[in-house]
Amino acid sequence: MASSQKRLRIGVLYEHAQMTDLAGLDILGNCSTKTVKMISEFDPRFKPYLEVSREMEFLYIASELKPTWTTPEMYVTPTHTYDNAPRDLDIILIGGPDPSKAPPASFKFLQEASKQTKVIITTCTGGMWLAASGVLDGKKATTNRFALDMAKQFFPKVEWQEARWVIEKGHFEGAEMWTAGGAGCGIDLVAKYARQTFDPKLVEVCLMGLDFKPEQTHGEFYTTPQEEV
Repeated sequence: MASSQKRLRIGVLYEHAQMTDLAGLDILGNCSTKTVKMISEFDPRFKPYLEVSREMEFLYIASELKPTWTTPEMYVTPTHTYDNAPRDLDIILIGGPDPSKAPPASFKFLQEASKQTKVIITTCTGGMWLAASGVLDGKKATTNRFALDMAKQFFPKVEWQEARWVIEKGHFEGAEMWTAGGAGCGIDLVAKYARQTFDPKLVEVCLMGLDFKPEQTHGEFYTTPQEEV
C-alpha cells in the first residue's frame, strides 16, 4: 500500500542540457511508488517501503513536442511545452545548458512557475538558465564553479556564491530555490532535498541502490582551491 500523500508532479527542463546534471532525478524516482513496487516484485525486502513511497508524475518540458537534444547525442521526447506545462508543480529540476542556448520561451514559464511551484532545483549552468529569466534577481545562488565569473558578468542582480550548493527562499511563503554547482554537486543537493522530504530510511535504501554516498564525500562548501583551466 502506497503513502496516502498526494502525488508529486516534477517538471524537468533539460533542453540542450548536460545529461549528468539530471542524475539526481534518479534519487527522486527511486523514492516513487512505481519504482519501489517494481523492486519489491523481485526482492520482497522492499515491500515495507511501499507505505512510505510517493506517487510521482514526471513532466519533461521543452520548446516543442518532438525528441529534444541533450548530451551526449541523446534525444528525450517531451510531454509538455513551455506554453502548456502546468505552473503549479511540486518540483522543477533544471539541467545545465550552454547559457546562450536557454530557450527564451522558457523564461515566461519560469517566471510564472516560480510564483506557484514550491521547489526549484538547478544544477550547473542551470542556475544561469534560471537567472536569465529574472527569477534569481536579488537572491543568493550558485552555478558551475568555473562559470561563476561569467555569471557575475551577465547576471549582476544575482548574489552569486562560490559554494557547492545554495538554498534560498522562493517567491512565496514556503517556496525555495536550490541551486548547485557541477553535476556532482547536483547529486549531493538532490540527496539532501530527498532526505528532508521523504522517509529517511527509504532515501538511504535508494542511495544505497544507486551507490551514491554524498554524506561521505562533500558538504555544502568546496574544500579545495579552484583549478585553473
